This record gives sequence, C-alpha cells and structure tokens, in this order.
Amino acid sequence: MARGKPVILNTIGFDNQTKALTFFQQMLQRYVPGERVSPEDTIHLTELFKRHPSYPEKIGPGVSYFEVMPEKFNSQCFCAVLKNGTKEGFSYKRCVTQKGD
Repeated sequence: MARGKPVILNTIGFDNQTKALTFFQQMLQRYVPGERVSPEDTIHLTELFKRHPSYPEKIGPGVSYFEVMPEKFNSQCFCAVLKNGTKEGFSYKRCVTQKGD
C-alpha cells in the first residue's frame, strides 16, 4: 500500500500526493494549449485550484472556466480564465503539495 499524505478534495480523494499528481498530470496531458477544460474535469480542477497557496489572490473576481496554456520548456499548465477576462496560470503540483515558492 502506498504511504504518504492523503489529498482530499470535495469531489475526489487520493491516498497520497503521488496518486493525486498522477491523476492531474494525466488530465493535463489530455489537452493541448488553448483548449478549454471539459465540464467533467472542471469539477475536480475547481476543487484542486482552491488548494493553491496563492488562491485568494489568484481567484480575483471569480473563475469563468479553465483552459490549458503553454508554459516554458515546451510544457503546459492549467489556467483559470477569470470573469474579468484575465488569465491566471497555476501549477497543479503546487496545488497538490500546497507548497509556496
């Protein structure tokens, strides 16, 4: 049995951070930059985003939807598109571990 710190969201739970990281990594890899996240994935992503250490600053006027955006080194990340049109990229890894900079 895998050991470690559980990650519990309102919509899904994981026995440890490794399982949560794998789940959200696989989710991210299903999309290409510029693509909007599906309603099914948005349910879990919304709850994950709340775990980000800078969530109160990042949430701004509220989230309209999530999409995937290109990131440096030929990678990609999730992005919250806010109700005022601004975009806030965020690391799913940081949300899972809840570690700051």
